[in-house]
Amino acid sequence: MEPLFTPESFYSRPPSRLRRALPFLLVAAVLVLAAVLWPRGAKEEPAAPADPATNAPPAVAEAPAAPEPAPGPAVEGTLTEEEFAGVLSAARELDAQGRLPEARERLLDALSKAGSAYAPALEKSLGSLSTRIYFSNAPGPDKAEVTVDAPLATIAARHNCPVALIQRMNGIANPNSVQAGRRLVVLDRPKFEVLVSKSRNTLLLTLNGRFFKRYVVATGEGGNTPVGTFRMVERFENPEWETGGRRIPYDGTGENGNILGTRYLKLDVPGYGIHGTWDESTLGRQSSAGCVRMRNADVEELYVLLPRGTPVTIED
Repeated sequence: MEPLFTPESFYSRPPSRLRRALPFLLVAAVLVLAAVLWPRGAKEEPAAPADPATNAPPAVAEAPAAPEPAPGPAVEGTLTEEEFAGVLSAARELDAQGRLPEARERLLDALSKAGSAYAPALEKSLGSLSTRIYFSNAPGPDKAEVTVDAPLATIAARHNCPVALIQRMNGIANPNSVQAGRRLVVLDRPKFEVLVSKSRNTLLLTLNGRFFKRYVVATGEGGNTPVGTFRMVERFENPEWETGGRRIPYDGTGENGNILGTRYLKLDVPGYGIHGTWDESTLGRQSSAGCVRMRNADVEELYVLLPRGTPVTIED
């Protein structure tokens, strides 16, 4: 008799329904098991429904917006680029015609409306014009004509105008050789003021409350230049320097250790003043022992212009 069951007979028989369904049953079992054992995370929130009023699409999640930038400084002035160019052109034309006071007035008016982008160029032009006007005997604002009826020092005292400035304006080499009856031009009681900024290392000179010229300077290292309002009480040409109990004479070069340059303007605070320098690389920063340093050519201008008693304000 043939056996009822052998491996060979199993595979040789026609497949039954169970055998045909077995692979599908195995796959289904695996899927069910995977669904049961799979890690469960947080459910995703359904998208917000569209706004029925606007029919807008659902909002898309975005990164938080960056804070708004802090407001910048207010715009300085109203002078436009076109106006700025026009003012410079007009001032050059007036200058070429010899009408320097009118050119200066145009630039001063523009400066009062200029922003930081245009002010430096206007100030540079104004500084040049100011010295040309006030170092000459050409007619101009704040000037007066006088007749020599006394020594030059007496005339200078009457008008609070330094002798050196009267000499410069009128081309006088020797103040003791001016003849009586000569007509001179003087600056009539000028009100110069000096403002030194320690943070900017600049010196602003004004005349009768209006811009005259701005200079680059050096102030005290570590901020040790005193702050306050002082007076310029004395002027020295070719100054000697007293330091460490000894006097170092002026030698015209500074090679002997005299650091004061060609001029010294003494303030009414002991040990401090405005002076020149032999080393211009120290300017534009806080590098001095406490005094205000300038180019020799610049402090020579102040030496000529400033009467004794001129206020000097130093601020941080």
